[in-house]
Amino acid sequence: MADKDGQSGHGPSLKTRLYAWWEGYDLSGVKSRKEGEAPPSSEQAAPAPGPGMNRWGKPLWSATRIEVAEKMWGEGFNTPGGADHIPYLVKPLGLNPAMSVLDLAAGLGGTSRTMAGKYGCWVTGLEASELLAKEGMVRSFKHGLEKKAPVESFDPENFSYPKRVDAIVYKEGMFAVRDKEQMFDGIELALKPRGHLLITDYIAEDAVTAAKAVQTWCDKEPLAPNLWPKDRMANAFAQRNLDLRIAEDITDTHRGLILSAIQGLVDHLEKYQLDTPTKLAVMEEVELWARRVAAIDAGMRVFRFYAIKPAE
Repeated sequence: MADKDGQSGHGPSLKTRLYAWWEGYDLSGVKSRKEGEAPPSSEQAAPAPGPGMNRWGKPLWSATRIEVAEKMWGEGFNTPGGADHIPYLVKPLGLNPAMSVLDLAAGLGGTSRTMAGKYGCWVTGLEASELLAKEGMVRSFKHGLEKKAPVESFDPENFSYPKRVDAIVYKEGMFAVRDKEQMFDGIELALKPRGHLLITDYIAEDAVTAAKAVQTWCDKEPLAPNLWPKDRMANAFAQRNLDLRIAEDITDTHRGLILSAIQGLVDHLEKYQLDTPTKLAVMEEVELWARRVAAIDAGMRVFRFYAIKPAE
């Protein structure tokens, strides 16, 4: 059983191995300089970042970060759960070749291509980062899925979609949307009658948001989290007359995916010499996911919500 450091009780912990791999670079110095660009203080509210930018006005993604993410999660993926995990996640949707699907938070398009490839449905991936969307489209072309699984950029804070679709999938993206109500409105409008909605997301009860590890995660996450408790999510479905059929805690599965991805990355890195910018990108990515695990261990949850829009 892995402990909170991803340690199985044998040999050094993941963290120890990662720092050993770092080979004496003074990480603390590098880190504090980066964090010196730091978040604006609470008195001086930062302007809202545009789509694809982090809360400090820098692009969320770079070519190096994409390379690191794909090493962690598999080709075409930049969040937990590669091609093996997607069928389990989307099972309630009953996907088939007649269906049109919107994949919000599409990232590099791995989820979109898995759904199109396995079930024959027509998927449009929407992604806030223009760089990720562009790279996602390159990968769709590479797999001959540029028509069945295109990836385009969009703004989650101003969401509307011109066509109506049979299903919408939103995988761990809504937690960073500042105006969730407009997002829910846009989703409801984009669904056909009897359409399916599947959302997986981070949620936290009010008592949990005060926990130190959750606060640390919220302060350092590249997009400021807007965490809702489970009941508020359920109300958002109910207010739009969406019939919530599943509200399932999938935290353990999600946590396990993160820990095994970090473990796999460390195993991989121990065989390579990397340049300093790549090493920095690796450490930042690992620390980002380690903070998410710490927040989960402090009580943050990951839920899968599945709902159906009623017939008209």
